[in-house]
Amino acid sequence: MEHCKPQAFKFILKVGYYGYSSEMQLGLLAVTLLLVVGLSGHYFYTGRKTKQKTGPKAKFQSPVITPVSADFKWEETEPYPYRPFKKGPYNMTLALKKLDPNDLIALENTYLERIALREKLFDQTEFYACDDSAVDALKEMYRFIFGFMVKRYPQYFELTERGTSIHNRITQKFFPSDPADMKKEEILRLIATNIEEDMLIMLKNPSTGQFDEYILRSFITLMPAGFNPMTKLNKSLTAIHGPVPGYLQKLQISMNKFFSRVQPHEFIVRQNWSLQTHPNLCAPKGSHATKEEAEKLHPLFPNDLDFNKCFFRVEKQCVTRLPETGAIIMIIRTYTTSLMDLRADLSEEQKGIMCSAIDGISGDLALYKRRAIWGDAAKSFIRGESNGSQPIPRKHVFVH
Repeated sequence: MEHCKPQAFKFILKVGYYGYSSEMQLGLLAVTLLLVVGLSGHYFYTGRKTKQKTGPKAKFQSPVITPVSADFKWEETEPYPYRPFKKGPYNMTLALKKLDPNDLIALENTYLERIALREKLFDQTEFYACDDSAVDALKEMYRFIFGFMVKRYPQYFELTERGTSIHNRITQKFFPSDPADMKKEEILRLIATNIEEDMLIMLKNPSTGQFDEYILRSFITLMPAGFNPMTKLNKSLTAIHGPVPGYLQKLQISMNKFFSRVQPHEFIVRQNWSLQTHPNLCAPKGSHATKEEAEKLHPLFPNDLDFNKCFFRVEKQCVTRLPETGAIIMIIRTYTTSLMDLRADLSEEQKGIMCSAIDGISGDLALYKRRAIWGDAAKSFIRGESNGSQPIPRKHVFVH
């Protein structure tokens, strides 16, 4: 656009130089000005279009989900050995990483065992909910999840010939491919009992006055660690994390900014870890403590513990934004490794790092995580100073 103006006026001067009449010069001037205005508008419009195409919303294209190989067998796929602990003092950060969209939901050899447990938990705990404001987002999430499963694991999740149903070849069950006419609880049940992952749906609601934050509007949290999910519905991010020491000072601002900036087709992952000395995957109580409660706690002795039933617990938390409703979703997979198996898998260097990481949890956070109960006992076992009450490795099956 910048170079078209001088060229046009050069043309006018050239016309005047060769001696055309004043009437013709005025006519040519009018045509030229119209040409300049038209070109200016054209370049302005195309420039804006180009800018929009390269803006943040266009940065992340719809991901290509690659099917697993034809010889992939879920029953032979071991759970991924996440080990996110680090040496030294615990630093409270988001610790965000980019996620390969193909790793969003996993099929591993725990599938049938966990699905059976999730069916039981869905009926017994009712740790699921959907506010009316999130119904459209819940339906979009249903399509999103099962669209992924059909593409990623076509030998196990197959769209039927008419396209109206999906066949889960592992459980041999059929369910609708489109949730348009389904009730909220039916949608929640089918998500909960076809994948191992829990899920959250958050919508922004500026009218609440809660720091213009995202609000939890729907969830399936069948495997909580230290909280009752039903108390979190329709709460802001800050209210949800209220009991966590240091959240307001260290994470509130960065968490709110992160959720506001996540784009459709952008995939982010983070992991957190903890230790538990009880054998439950669904643990709404017993993992956290207030200062008053922590002062009354007494350390466990390693020789009294069966470390087949004490677990290193990791949450893999995947975050993205749904493109239609704009809802933020979090897909959470819980991994558990018994300390018996963990000790056998870790190198001597890793054992030292893990013990350092346990020591690195200090202050109010140590009280909140009840480290006084399990910290010394876990370190003693990991270092080989004790073998616990049951030194023979045994597989624990989660029943609740």
